Amino acid sequence: MDEIKEDLNIGIVLQYTIDGNDGSIDADLLVRQARDAGFRGVSIKDADAMQEKLLKESCQKYSIKFCQPRPALPLAGPDILAKLMAARLDDYNIYFEIKLNKSGEIDSKEYKQLDLLRQWIDRFGHAYYEARPDKDITTDSNATIFRNSVANYQIYVFIHQPLSQKITLHNVPEIKTVMWIDTRKDLNFTQDGSEITIDLKRDPDDADFTIYGLRLQEHRPEDDIKETKY
Repeated sequence: MDEIKEDLNIGIVLQYTIDGNDGSIDADLLVRQARDAGFRGVSIKDADAMQEKLLKESCQKYSIKFCQPRPALPLAGPDILAKLMAARLDDYNIYFEIKLNKSGEIDSKEYKQLDLLRQWIDRFGHAYYEARPDKDITTDSNATIFRNSVANYQIYVFIHQPLSQKITLHNVPEIKTVMWIDTRKDLNFTQDGSEITIDLKRDPDDADFTIYGLRLQEHRPEDDIKETKY
């Protein structure tokens, strides 16, 4: 396969592996499954020329990047979200691998992991894809800190379980609001100079994940625009 220059904004790639397949694949179905689970890229390993061609055409059809095969991690285990954080922190695309069965389909046991990722991406994916590492803000908690690459006045903090009652961040600019990314519920906080302490309250009906995300917002430039009267 020719070398394809990858866009680092892809973030998460689902790599299918042909495992004793009889040659037939439903490329449209495979690409839709990847898209619906929150992946922005699809690749295929150990495929023949026709299988590659079909998958590439389906990627174009559904506006998903067709990526070259790379070393990939199995889509299994409780640390999938932690691996996502590590990849974004180092600014590289992360590949997860699924083996297709002899019928060219995903085995049912893989759907649970796909669904776990889909649920998290549904709630936190927008922030994840826009996140870029922030090297200035620090914390003693088990959390990773990013800036919004589009709206630089937004700070994202992804907190790993177990979730404590509070989190304290250092070297933080003046913050106006803090909320959970998934529920958009505002959180109480206190700020003393460049140090901020946030109450991490989750409601009983909020979804459970191994990693949660906060959005901290500074003063926005558009807040300075005064209403025009005619």
